[in-house]
Amino acid sequence: MSCHGTLYKAVLSSGHVLAVKLLKEGIAKGRKEFAREAKKLGNIRHPNLVSLQGFYWGPKEHEKLIISKYINAPCLALYLHVLCSNLRLLSLVRLSLGTDNERSLICLFADRLKVALDVACCLTYLHTESAIPHGNLKSTNILIEVPNINVLLTDYSLHRLLDISRDSEQVAECVSCYLPPEFTSTTDIVPGNPEVVDLSEWVSLMAAENRAVECFDFADFRPQKQREPFQRVLIHASDCSLKCILRPRERPDMKMILE
Repeated sequence: MSCHGTLYKAVLSSGHVLAVKLLKEGIAKGRKEFAREAKKLGNIRHPNLVSLQGFYWGPKEHEKLIISKYINAPCLALYLHVLCSNLRLLSLVRLSLGTDNERSLICLFADRLKVALDVACCLTYLHTESAIPHGNLKSTNILIEVPNINVLLTDYSLHRLLDISRDSEQVAECVSCYLPPEFTSTTDIVPGNPEVVDLSEWVSLMAAENRAVECFDFADFRPQKQREPFQRVLIHASDCSLKCILRPRERPDMKMILE
């Protein structure tokens, strides 16, 4: 389930497997405009993008489907919130198999950097070649195929299929996902939970106080000397990230961020 609708796995009689998203009722554009935008999105191709394969406009209001290739891969959110909490366990497993611990840490770091670079590469293509931003970039829309760490972005530019003129809470909920920082009402505290701090603002504050290094978890880098090369790269990467949430006139384009 998402703000756009419900995603299903469909297995055809031919054996092909597809991902079919049933859009929520009352949020789509009119038929001609919907078809035009869907075809435009379907023509966008990139190695790190799960392209739109087709769409279906049924006779009933709720029968609006968008179809893409099914990717059997975990999303980045899983790695960030589940697997990363078990890095120590992974290191112990590698040690038990006779794998050099320091080398395994380097591989883990290199994998994370590759994910970031692949995402930036795909976004640069969308911004420059297709002139259609992703619009809903988040960890659940970034799939990672293993063992080669192949990154694939999903759910791109679906806001172009929505009718923002409709007075609908569902449309407002979906469109709110696509607003850049200057159009959102950000606060230090997440509404509804006074104990939760907005991550981007916390990192910005730490960087302003020259404490960006405290944002990173170095628990697995032992001895201390292992931290230094990774620390330099991480601080540089965080600097790039913070530039992405600057005011529009100060914000670099994706090509510069990728470089």
